[in-house]
Amino acid sequence: MPKSDIQIAFDRYLAGHSTREDLQIILDSLQREEDETLKQRILQELTTEEISPPQNKHQELLDRVLLNLNMKRAEELSLREGDEREPEKPTRADGLKSNIIKFLNPKKWFLVAACFLGLCFIIPVLWNSTATDTSTPSAKKYDISLPSTNAATILFEDGEVLSLLDADSAVLRSRGIEVLKTANKELQFKISAVSNAPNLKQTFRSPKGVVSHIILSDGTHVLLNSASQLSYSNAFTQAERRVSLKGEAYFQVSHNKKRPFIVNANETQINVLGTSFNVVTDEKKQQVVTTLEEGSVLVKTKQQEMHMTPGMQSASHLNDGKIDTAHVNIANEMAWKEGLFKFADEDIYTVMEKLQTWYDIEEIEITDKTTDRFSGTVKRTRQLSELFQNLEKISNYKFQIKDRRIIVSKGT
Repeated sequence: MPKSDIQIAFDRYLAGHSTREDLQIILDSLQREEDETLKQRILQELTTEEISPPQNKHQELLDRVLLNLNMKRAEELSLREGDEREPEKPTRADGLKSNIIKFLNPKKWFLVAACFLGLCFIIPVLWNSTATDTSTPSAKKYDISLPSTNAATILFEDGEVLSLLDADSAVLRSRGIEVLKTANKELQFKISAVSNAPNLKQTFRSPKGVVSHIILSDGTHVLLNSASQLSYSNAFTQAERRVSLKGEAYFQVSHNKKRPFIVNANETQINVLGTSFNVVTDEKKQQVVTTLEEGSVLVKTKQQEMHMTPGMQSASHLNDGKIDTAHVNIANEMAWKEGLFKFADEDIYTVMEKLQTWYDIEEIEITDKTTDRFSGTVKRTRQLSELFQNLEKISNYKFQIKDRRIIVSKGT
């Protein structure tokens, strides 16, 4: 059975990128006589003074709805300012929107999300629900999957390359490398100094589709994102600990006041003592983005330097050396560590570029473009087709996989 307009609107609303038309459909639905009880319940609860955030096992979904409500509130307030300059005759839907905006305050946002979420549970398919696999055998043949193992490699300064899961353990130990497995079966790659051996540079390459967990010789932990690489010495000097990054990595630096930890990323240098932070080299935008979770860091270019505090993000530009800063949502910025893709009002081209950094996609062809934009987070799936099924539910796009080639078209 095809979805109704209200079902499609709520699907998009839950995913965090509903359009003004979707919002209008929802508001119109609440205006109908059969929805009067729900409307009154929402407005009544909005005026209640004592409200506690709901304890709900679907907290992640609530967070997405909450984020979208904030965005919509800002948009509506902006529209109201414009309406004051050019007055128009209000409609019943405008009256309901004004009432919702009037009563909103920070303590009541969780309740609004909960009320909308409660109504949306009647919709058969939710964003986070597991999709039924309706693909044909031929479609499965062309599916693209994430790697089942970590095929990480290390390039040594003398030119040798070792595949860490295939190389003999004795050979790895001679190079100061140990492959560990935690209780939850996570792989860790520990780097150590080797006695009576030269201090050689190593370049760790994390393959596409996996995150590699590295423990450097000083005890610093590094999560190296898909298709990223980190260069370092197997034994740091007494004066400093210096590494070079291409791609994206999350660092938890072991504190040592006498030996600062330095990350070189293109023309940017990040100096830290003991802290946790994220760095990504954005080749397309020609900038290095540093996000600080804990502690403090000093971001430096040839033209400028900036001290950062937790919750700050800096973008240092390669062309002029300038550094821009902003306060960000740390969880959103580091969503990749939790197996999530994060989208922030992005078009289909940007979405596909992000997917291509993880999945072995050879070519992308977008035959039709809609006005849909994507905001929020979506969980990475082992099979790319499953992720596409989720995106199709909340957009007007259709995705076809054929020979590592993705064809994106307008849905029917």
